[in-house]
Amino acid sequence: MDNIKARFRQYQEAIETSNIVSKTDTNGTITFVNDEFCKMSGFTREELIGANHNIVRHPEVPKEVFARLWDTILAKKVHKGTIRNRTKDGRDVYLNTTIIPILDLSGQIEEFLAIRYDVTDVINLNNEL
Repeated sequence: MDNIKARFRQYQEAIETSNIVSKTDTNGTITFVNDEFCKMSGFTREELIGANHNIVRHPEVPKEVFARLWDTILAKKVHKGTIRNRTKDGRDVYLNTTIIPILDLSGQIEEFLAIRYDVTDVINLNNEL
């Protein structure tokens, strides 16, 4: 059992150090962010934990985009897409995002895990071309 726990911690560390990670409750309230999320957003962990995830929502993204996202994850399906967010200092960032509903033993949604990576440079370069 100790080997399984050690291996799990290594997997978790690999994901957290190479990706931008957050968890929310079923209402979209942030319950966890990793250091990469803080670096990307410009917010401190203290500013993020307990806040609604729309704290980083870009105001120009249509509400319908987020309605479809919520419809997908509330249906216990994985959402994948590139999402435009805004940092604390107003910069635009583009994140390839995967949001996974985490289910309890009875199959009910317990929380959502979001794993992202920054594709801002790729999007900006593409727009310049």
